[in-house]
Amino acid sequence: MRTGVIAKKMGMTRLFQDDGRHVPVTVLSLEGCQVISVREQERDGYVAVQLGAGSAKAKNVAKPQRGAFGKAEVEPKAKVVEFRVADDATLDVGAELSADHFVAGQIVDIQGVTQGKGFAGAMKRWGFGGMRATHGVSISHRAHGSTGNRQDPGRVFKNKKMA
Repeated sequence: MRTGVIAKKMGMTRLFQDDGRHVPVTVLSLEGCQVISVREQERDGYVAVQLGAGSAKAKNVAKPQRGAFGKAEVEPKAKVVEFRVADDATLDVGAELSADHFVAGQIVDIQGVTQGKGFAGAMKRWGFGGMRATHGVSISHRAHGSTGNRQDPGRVFKNKKMA
């Protein structure tokens, strides 16, 4: 079982195969992904590899983390993640990971963090068309329209497309 990596999604593109078909692919950027520490069965009770990626200013990193980065002799990282691995899959502290870490055709699991949109209105969240820009529609151009209920039932039904 190999360890994971911390990557940043750059975008999407496609690769063409020999027979002319194309395959959509995601382009990831590995920015300074290094091993910070190794958890051992005897000392910690489990086996894992702690990775860090990106770069952070030392003043923006907490003091305990600064000590961990200093012990590993790596520059402070913006993101730190721990991956459980098998006993024989641990890496040396300070080792840098690149795309060569994976073999061609290997199946990988991806976990991402979405870009938050805040409290989005119905046009942005659900793709509603909005109302007319003229003829008496004064302050509700981007409103979602009627919601269909009054005081009874006094709530919004689940899965109702509202803001």
